[in-house]
Amino acid sequence: MVAFRGGVTRRPVTVGGAPYREVVTIQAPAVWRLPAVGEWERLTRLPADLLQALLADPETVARYNAKVYQRGAGQCWPWVGALGSAGHGRLRCGTRALEPERPASRVIASHVFGWQLSRGILAADPVTGRLPLICHRCDEPSCHNPAHWVCGTAADNWADYVARRHAPGSPLTDTRGPRGRAVAIRSVILAALAEGAGAGEVEAAIEAAGAAGIPGAQGALF
Repeated sequence: MVAFRGGVTRRPVTVGGAPYREVVTIQAPAVWRLPAVGEWERLTRLPADLLQALLADPETVARYNAKVYQRGAGQCWPWVGALGSAGHGRLRCGTRALEPERPASRVIASHVFGWQLSRGILAADPVTGRLPLICHRCDEPSCHNPAHWVCGTAADNWADYVARRHAPGSPLTDTRGPRGRAVAIRSVILAALAEGAGAGEVEAAIEAAGAAGIPGAQGALF
């Protein structure tokens, strides 16, 4: 993969009273893909009794909620915690008090935890034994707005990707790839909050960070 560095800057957005300026790295379009099957199973499937305990554990739920940057009802809610290679959030959860015979904590795909927290336990396919995928209708892998999630199969997810991957302005066209995009958005949110920025300044920073990797989007913003 060939990367082209430097050169691209834009008029600064004000964050916390100071200008926010980013040098954008442009590269060939990245491949958007799910983690390998084995890794995905590990991140989404927990023993039923343990999952029920985690969903009912106030500490785990509070940790999850603290990593979701909530915005308006129709907007994406970015994950500001750890991120995987596909841009999905990672939630470390569990304690020995909940699972004394098991490891002290587990890492689970955060949107899968969030779905089950908001809508109930996922049921495995009776034939394949696999859990359904939680697909993002907004195409933002780090989004945790439950209204943007829908259950589907791998085939459904791929069909959506193929149908929208070239749509102008789509997150799927981001040259940074899913993780790069999610990291950029997470970074500006955390930086703005650390500086005491207001909600409007955080919104402007999110919009600018999201547009930075979309071909042709910066001119529309600035």
